[in-house]
Amino acid sequence: MIGNETIRYFIKIVKNELALSNKEKEILIARLEKKTLNKIGRKYKLTAERIRQIEDGAVKKFLKKVNQLFLFE
Repeated sequence: MIGNETIRYFIKIVKNELALSNKEKEILIARLEKKTLNKIGRKYKLTAERIRQIEDGAVKKFLKKVNQLFLFE
């Protein structure tokens, strides 16, 4: 189980990531806060599946950025 400090740390990283759009950041943060896809979808008037797709794309974008940072250090 991930502790609250770890979750706050990841939220801070997500908030500061320039490669992500505001919507992507908000969705990732909501998921870190254990909100369901349906609940997030209602906020944006999107289906849970679409929220999952946006989340998946944001995670891929974020991981690509992390990999680039490791390659060029």
